[in-house]
Amino acid sequence: MARTFLRLAPTALAAALALLTALPAAAAGKLVEETTDVPRATRVPLTLSFEKSAIFAFESQNDPKPEDVEEARTKDPDDKTWVLLRFYYRNDGWTRQKVKVRALLLDDGGGVLADVGRSTTLGKQEKEDTFNIPMKVKTLDWGRAAKMKLLVTFLD
Repeated sequence: MARTFLRLAPTALAAALALLTALPAAAAGKLVEETTDVPRATRVPLTLSFEKSAIFAFESQNDPKPEDVEEARTKDPDDKTWVLLRFYYRNDGWTRQKVKVRALLLDDGGGVLADVGRSTTLGKQEKEDTFNIPMKVKTLDWGRAAKMKLLVTFLD
């Protein structure tokens, strides 16, 4: 009996670990991603949704203007700017929705110029509200950014 137990112990341990690691994955939320234009002058529409919650647009505040990029190019190439990303959402549900948002600023080749993430909660029964994520970016990088990739995880 002891010999059989010793032979089956590694298999039982592997099965138990597989079961324990699968449980959190089953309880995990939905990951949604979208690649959009960089929000320079206008609000950019989004289609990020899960159940009764949706993040439907975002825009940038305090982003460097073309003259700021030129000034950084001539005077200080390491100049950095705090850009505020403002997201617009709605939640028709009766419960608050937890979300994790990660924003990646990409160049033409798909390289990452800046990366920021934040967790927040979407209020219940909100027709339109906002939340903000500050992103620190090199002024020159903002000028050469081509796309913004958004990864949103809606948690249970």
